[in-house]
Amino acid sequence: MFKNIGKGRNSSHLRSIRYPPVPDVVKENQIRCGEHTDFGCMTLLFQDNDGLEVAKGDGEFIAAPPIPGTVVINIADTLQRWSADKLVSTKHRVVLPYRPEDRRTARRSIGFFTHPDFDAVMKCLDGSDKYPPIRAEDWVASRLRAMYL
Repeated sequence: MFKNIGKGRNSSHLRSIRYPPVPDVVKENQIRCGEHTDFGCMTLLFQDNDGLEVAKGDGEFIAAPPIPGTVVINIADTLQRWSADKLVSTKHRVVLPYRPEDRRTARRSIGFFTHPDFDAVMKCLDGSDKYPPIRAEDWVASRLRAMYL
């Protein structure tokens, strides 16, 4: 399922993300990245400054501050499908710095977004039919269409 990471026919990727310093004037309720889930299997996130928030089960967002020497692991949509919702995709967002003095500092993160090989068939691992089987390549294409259309 993950034999082709780094070799093609797999959309796993490493992404460097930079959020620039915040200008003095911002819109009301301005955020850096809106709430979303990742659509791969799981995401490994390395971060340097505050701003990441994750949703609890009741939908309330809480801070997920960086802890030196650690990596944030987000469950993503593919793993939720495979587990028939026993594991739930982590809804998250990136907000402006909490302290005004931190707004002049850029926020950086590196995410490693893991995906199964394109030809892997995603079906519930518990044998249920909670979600219909789908090829990983078709799943990625459907999520991209939903995001950009």
